[in-house]
Amino acid sequence: MTDMMAEIAAFDGRTAKIVGPARSGKTEALLRRAAAAVAAGCAPEDILIETSTAEAARVARRRLVDALAAAGVQDVEDIAGRITVACAQQVCLAVLETPEARAATGRTPRVLAPFEYNFFLEDMKTLGTPARRLRSELGHIKKQWCALAPEDDWAVGEEKDALELAHRLLGATNAMLEDEVAYLCGRYLQSDAGAGARQRFALVLADDFQNLSVAQQTCLCLLARDQLIVAGNPDETVRIATSFPAPEGFATFDTLRRNVTVFALNTAFGNPNVTAFCDAVVRAGNEEALAADQREGTIRDIATVKWNTPDEEFNGLTRYLFAVNAENPEAAQSDLCVVAPNKQWAHAFEQMLVRRGFMVSSLGFERLGGDPRDTNRARALIAYTSLNLLADPDDPFAWRAWVGFGNYLTYSDGWHFLMEWCDEHDAGILDALEAAAAARTAGEAEPFPRAERLAERYEAGRAMIAAHAGRRGHNLLAALDADKLRDFAALSATLAGDEDAATLYAMVRETQFFPTHEANVRAVRVSSYGQLCGRGYRALYVTGCVDGFMPARDAFEVVSTDADRDRVREADRRTFAAGVAKATDALMFSTFSRAPLELAERTKMQVARVRMEDGERIATLRPTCFLEEAGAAAPITLGGQALLADAGID
Repeated sequence: MTDMMAEIAAFDGRTAKIVGPARSGKTEALLRRAAAAVAAGCAPEDILIETSTAEAARVARRRLVDALAAAGVQDVEDIAGRITVACAQQVCLAVLETPEARAATGRTPRVLAPFEYNFFLEDMKTLGTPARRLRSELGHIKKQWCALAPEDDWAVGEEKDALELAHRLLGATNAMLEDEVAYLCGRYLQSDAGAGARQRFALVLADDFQNLSVAQQTCLCLLARDQLIVAGNPDETVRIATSFPAPEGFATFDTLRRNVTVFALNTAFGNPNVTAFCDAVVRAGNEEALAADQREGTIRDIATVKWNTPDEEFNGLTRYLFAVNAENPEAAQSDLCVVAPNKQWAHAFEQMLVRRGFMVSSLGFERLGGDPRDTNRARALIAYTSLNLLADPDDPFAWRAWVGFGNYLTYSDGWHFLMEWCDEHDAGILDALEAAAAARTAGEAEPFPRAERLAERYEAGRAMIAAHAGRRGHNLLAALDADKLRDFAALSATLAGDEDAATLYAMVRETQFFPTHEANVRAVRVSSYGQLCGRGYRALYVTGCVDGFMPARDAFEVVSTDADRDRVREADRRTFAAGVAKATDALMFSTFSRAPLELAERTKMQVARVRMEDGERIATLRPTCFLEEAGAAAPITLGGQALLADAGID
């Protein structure tokens, strides 16, 4: 432990800020402070350690055990388990789950899964607002929520109409939007009704504070009683904890408050070539960005490997990893991480790694995909909703999703009329569906337009619930045709076999909102950039390093303004640099020079030019511009075949 970390660990003031470049030990300093507080007599239950993701929380808790032991604390496993270590969204939801908060807000913290949001969006379209403008209005509403701006201060005109309909739809279905959670939590904590929930923790230690929204930052501050310490770096901002992070909230933390002690960490630990590269990339976009004054660690070359095609990348890199593993087959594979730019690349590497005999744990690509309008492309979504209804047959939003599958408009017109009927009769969603079903059974007139079609779907849902009631574990997944779906493979592999529907639904829902890597140390990690937050790996293999993937194609699009392109480029620059900084020892970038044009366009690569090869249109691609922008700190470049030859692979 450095002298500065020892000073942070012993800090007994009210408020502090820890700032430093990548790999300077900010997270470790917070863990040491928590351990020192426990050693000094603070109750573990009075400490909150906030992280950007659930995976970061899992790793922080594991590291906390070591910090507690180093501080001389006994029963470290038990003590670590009693300290709250969670991401900001989990913290806010825990507040909103209390009976007092439910009563004060009038809301149920049942957050819509991303695919469920599509049904909400279709219902919002009944306003008649053009789709593009409606999305813009909803984006602004979410931004204002994340800024914790009171609705009365900004909602006017069409935006007010959209907000009112959103409240009506969400209220009727006992639902909540992801970006709404911290807003409602913050408003509650600021209110008289929330006075008893404020200052819940003696110590609040917030990591990567720059990744949080204003609303999330405010909630954490309001939960601190005796001490608040935030750690971060605006140049490491990643959009993972919220769609609207507020790095300025960290930058101005000490200037907007009195008597804030600032601790500056200036040494970067790990491979100096890695930390120098990351600092160079960030400073290429911001000359004033933080950089390490000194670097400590074993120097090892970092490299860029060039392949001809994506298939060569998938095949060649996994062959290389197999050869590396063969040299030390007993080594922990969880120290190796393949970073994927998107879901398609993640799945491709998962499949190739499994073929090579590796076990794999993937993170960052769990959210269910599919088209609810097409039942063939919505199998995973239907399976999820079926589990939801089996777990809670009275969940109104689950019924909203269920009745909408397979229709081009997700029956949003019928749902609009259903909502009007509910208003007229002072009734709930299930009352309306039961009335529609009763009329259909009796051959009577529809109680509202499109009621018969909704009733037909409702009756099918009730039949599904009756047919599968009592099924458990693998048998239940098989009955729902989920056992062979890739989206449910990880869940299926972890089952004991006797889990009921409620347990299964809770497990799959957890993966949608708060996913973590499995604990298996023999499993190679595959991760998104965002899910690298709060992590560290001995070796990172960063794949798909081409313009269009990183930075995204919007950073190059001629239809965008210069300001728009710059915003995308700089946001991705911070994500890229913060992510690759998680390599403590080895760092390898993998790129390719060409791909079929159809693949390039579908996956949004930035095409430099197009040429014909054997009757097929081939896109020429460029390595990510961030590599060149690193200047003298850029990695050495190898050809893919040279890499394989060096590893003894023909």
